[in-house]
Amino acid sequence: MKNIFKVLMLIVLASGSLTHAASVDWEGWKFDYSTSNNSSGLVLSDVTFNGKEVLDKASMPVMRVQYDNDVCGPYADIMSTGALRSATQGAPDNTCNNKATCERTFTINDENMLEVGSNWQIGEYQIYQTYYFSENGYIDARVYSRGLQCVVNHSHHAHWMFDFDIDGSANDRVVRADGTIPELEFNDRKSNSAFWRIEDSVTETSVTLTPSLDDGQISDFAQWDLAVRAYNASEVGRWRLGARGEIGNNYNNGQRVNSADSVVWYVSHLPHSASEGADIWHASGPRINVGSSISPPSPPEPPQPPSPTPDNLLANGDFESDKAGWYDCASAANTNSVTDFVSSGNKALLINNGGCLYQEVAARPGDNLQLSCQAGRSGNNWSIMELAYLNENYQSLNSKVTQIRTSNGYAEHRATGTAPEQTTFALVVLYSEDDTRFDTCVLQNTDEGEPNTQPPTNEGTNLLANGGFEANLGNWTSCASNSLLSISTDAADGTNSLAVNNGGCLYQEFPVESGTRYTLECDAKQVGQQYTSLKLAMLGSDYAALASEELPINTTSFAPYSTQVTAPASSRYGTVVVYSEALGNFDSCSVVVN
Repeated sequence: MKNIFKVLMLIVLASGSLTHAASVDWEGWKFDYSTSNNSSGLVLSDVTFNGKEVLDKASMPVMRVQYDNDVCGPYADIMSTGALRSATQGAPDNTCNNKATCERTFTINDENMLEVGSNWQIGEYQIYQTYYFSENGYIDARVYSRGLQCVVNHSHHAHWMFDFDIDGSANDRVVRADGTIPELEFNDRKSNSAFWRIEDSVTETSVTLTPSLDDGQISDFAQWDLAVRAYNASEVGRWRLGARGEIGNNYNNGQRVNSADSVVWYVSHLPHSASEGADIWHASGPRINVGSSISPPSPPEPPQPPSPTPDNLLANGDFESDKAGWYDCASAANTNSVTDFVSSGNKALLINNGGCLYQEVAARPGDNLQLSCQAGRSGNNWSIMELAYLNENYQSLNSKVTQIRTSNGYAEHRATGTAPEQTTFALVVLYSEDDTRFDTCVLQNTDEGEPNTQPPTNEGTNLLANGGFEANLGNWTSCASNSLLSISTDAADGTNSLAVNNGGCLYQEFPVESGTRYTLECDAKQVGQQYTSLKLAMLGSDYAALASEELPINTTSFAPYSTQVTAPASSRYGTVVVYSEALGNFDSCSVVVN
């Protein structure tokens, strides 16, 4: 198999500029691309496959963003040259880090692929727009987004503009999945047509535009998935309709699009729950499949996973069927089935580098759901599992995020809650920025509500794991930068202690029982005059603080520090937090029931 990747630079810009333009000739594909074409993102032009004309132009003129109740915005995010960035995490795949424009070839499932992508920063949003070309004759147009301009649930609506010129511009038409061919300009939805075929009415050469499973749902703000318009040069460049400009309500002059020069607008929808934080990548975008027959094959069916059971609402929760039943919400390269170091069975799931996997199930208001997973990781970056509740429009109503504890092995992690009014779906999300393994994930509907996770009540039992830091940072979670934490050999007992500096912060949670008194003890010291402290707090099921005691550390050599807190009514969790603005050392920490 030949694998020639030839890029000819067309534009040489001033030193330090990030804009990029090139021509590509690879595995039958030929096209030009540019990041400085009329503020329309990464633009493809003159696209052919095996000598056949496919696209005159593909672009993304705008991503419209709407926040719940218009708390912020709405916004019309324009990917202009001023927004192009070389970010330290400039793409969902590490191969493209530190680059404003990414060009690479790779192989997945024995299929050769070419990626051309670009990174943009608009306010707090990081956007990676890319096209994946397959040697087998299709293009995946994808956009990834992350960030929070405001800490409120919101949705991004990416507007793709495809000027298909199948064997030239004159005789193109759009055929819906049911075979109908609209004569005049029209709007459409995925619920009415599973795909659209764009064909030359004379030569019968065609391509198929197929939505992806993660392309989201319409809303009052973005009411259409597709709009077909007669070609007009003034309508295919920079976006001029503003943040509230609904494509379905514009550019429709009743012109003929059957056997004419027409343009296809495709809109994908990316919901973003504020509880997910700013770091999780969300992705969407359609596939363009090049064909030669007037009757293309049906869209591929998704793999059929093992069915849910009465004991587990999740399909393939043990990952014995790899990722079947689950869907990627970031780069698929960062979620992989593994056979080494599993909790049970023969396989587990490894997520790293911002990988994200999710599964939705039907749910009803009042359902008491419990999510549990066996999970373990070796680092201290943001790694979570989430149980969320969505309405019929896939808008988040409520969610519970559980951080994955650092440990040398698997430990059970739980998230529980009651589905609020208007719930239609429950959503389970697994995400990790370091190496985290997940196994045996179970979602159950319990009549009893939240399960009993009460701690041992035997006096003298240490409810903290790795309180002496002999297993380094295992079982503890950072609440600041990892660079502010280290393991020191200056220990009060054993060989290790925790060293915290410059505002570093570390914590560990444990289950508690209302009315029970807990005692925290640690050996600690401080070097310098800035604030260093040790805290014991009691939290409710929603992680609201109900009671706490904080001890300032003020000795320059190790000394015992101790405090007690009685868990108030409705207490669910206890937490120990260590903090230091100077250099603080902590060792031999324990929490026991009195």
